[in-house]
Amino acid sequence: MNLNNGQTLQRLVTNDENTLKDSQASTITFHSINYTLHTQKCCNACSLPCIKKKHKQILYDINGIFKPGMNAILGPTGSGKSSLLDILADRKARYGLDGQVLMNGQIQTKDFKYRVGYVVQEDILSGTLTVRENLRFSANVRLSKNISHETKTTIVERVIEQLGLETCADTRVGTEFLRGISGGEKKRTNIGMELVLSPSVLFLDEPTTGLDSSTARNVMEYLHQLSRRGRTIIFSIHQPRYHIFKLFDTLFIVAAGYCVYHGPTNAVLPYFSSMGYVCEEHDNPADFLLDITQGDSSRENNNQHNLNNVHEQNALHLHDLYIKSNIYASIQQELTNENNRKITTTAIVNHEKLASKSRLLEIFYVAQRTLRNVYRNPILVTMQTIVTIIFATLVGLIYLQVDRTEDTGVKNRMGAIFFIVTNQVMGNLSAIELFLKERVLFIHENASGYYHVSTYFIAKLLCDLIPLRIIPSILFSAIVYFMIGFQKTVEKFFIFYFAIFLTAICGAAVCFFISASVKVFGIANLLAAMCFVLMMVFGGFLVEVSSVIKYLSWIKWVSLFRYSMNIITINEFNGLQLCLNNNTNICPIDGIDIIHNVAHIEYETEWDLWKNFVALGSMTTILFLLTYIQLFRMKKTK
Repeated sequence: MNLNNGQTLQRLVTNDENTLKDSQASTITFHSINYTLHTQKCCNACSLPCIKKKHKQILYDINGIFKPGMNAILGPTGSGKSSLLDILADRKARYGLDGQVLMNGQIQTKDFKYRVGYVVQEDILSGTLTVRENLRFSANVRLSKNISHETKTTIVERVIEQLGLETCADTRVGTEFLRGISGGEKKRTNIGMELVLSPSVLFLDEPTTGLDSSTARNVMEYLHQLSRRGRTIIFSIHQPRYHIFKLFDTLFIVAAGYCVYHGPTNAVLPYFSSMGYVCEEHDNPADFLLDITQGDSSRENNNQHNLNNVHEQNALHLHDLYIKSNIYASIQQELTNENNRKITTTAIVNHEKLASKSRLLEIFYVAQRTLRNVYRNPILVTMQTIVTIIFATLVGLIYLQVDRTEDTGVKNRMGAIFFIVTNQVMGNLSAIELFLKERVLFIHENASGYYHVSTYFIAKLLCDLIPLRIIPSILFSAIVYFMIGFQKTVEKFFIFYFAIFLTAICGAAVCFFISASVKVFGIANLLAAMCFVLMMVFGGFLVEVSSVIKYLSWIKWVSLFRYSMNIITINEFNGLQLCLNNNTNICPIDGIDIIHNVAHIEYETEWDLWKNFVALGSMTTILFLLTYIQLFRMKKTK
């Protein structure tokens, strides 16, 4: 249940625990859930497309009810417990899914996943931010714009207190280079990111994964305390210790996709004991239940197919026993009562519109977080600036005050222009990591309704282009232009700078598109380098494009090297008089002739210069648009 105005949220912040418990009680019911995974089977020995599909059913006719309290989904690896959790939380793609999930007797709405909390198995947080800053970010971008800043701060502080995060609230979470908070504190912070919404239902995927037994116990005890305030806590778990097992109110055991038990936790051992499965006195009940669901797999069997058959046959046997039991009849009666009950005020609230949020504020907070990451991890910005200055100085020294002779003056100018454009394009390979580095974080936050795709895209572009593209291009232009000794006029300098700026932005746009399309950094880096090398070859400096076979010559139309070099070449040689040698003032050679005969560039009117700007701008715009489309298309469900 999400909150839609400041008054309601303020009331929840200030009310006592009993009122909170009454206002947040929610019940999840699910009926006839069947889930089939569809995968394509390919022929590795041939080049034919993948056309043969393989169907594997993961869940079979799953029914159940989860009420306020601790609801555990237990099962061995590969049993389907995580798939069931994702289906209940509306995080699973609809293809291959049948059945119905209800909240308080009503069908899940399209925005259901934005109204409930979902904590993923991995700890997904911004490592350079503190615990408090991460929680404030979640509150700022997810709560209504009508809620005051003071109220949001109160909510964050209350979540910190509820989860026992006071001692580490101002400590950075930590990155691969920075030691931060402990694993248990990270898990509680992830839970807190969802609790700022005050959700009535909280889903958690394997909340104890990666934690030692003591830390796992602490995390589950905090969840138990939250459940006693009226929240419905639903989580998948693999092999909990006994102290954790005792905290569960309801147990849902799944084996090979079948439900083999669903009912009160304190009734599970008597139930299996009545079926002939007796737990030894000092055995952990969770281990005992997992052994039952695995069946007789103790004997040596190297055939995985046969072993899977044993597990499935055992699961079917346990499922048949379960549906004939009194506990199953009791659960079915509860489901019938829940379906027949009248729609309450709580159920009606679930169909209200989500809290209105400001798109500009979303951009502001995402940009603010990005800039904080840059400020606290300034290595990339610093190195980008330093490397730019070093290369600019190096190019300036190599071509220092180039002369105006017909021979060396022309060659050095053309070489300098090629070197400058190459540096600007290759120097922006750092843009590849823009969307790769935060891919998992973006998918989780966008799927959870933190912000829109456009919000994230605009904020990241602004925070990348200004410190990493615009400022270095200004420094590079100012150093190179005057050290080389290009024509010293204000107009020509600004045309040169505009060309450098557009070249850097277009080169970065290529990397942005690849970064949003590829998951692996090494592959993305290889693709970007391949694209730039092809563009370089067909830029017109290394190869005469007109001599290349027509099947490849089309690449020149998508070569940013070609357009950038055309601009700088026209800008420099237009109006330049070249001399026969250094010892004479006779300069009969017009730069226009060099443009036509040496650079082979068509230049008759001013439009011939500016059409290259248009081409670069169009390429950049198209690449930005394709990047946004790739981010939008990125799979947000499992």
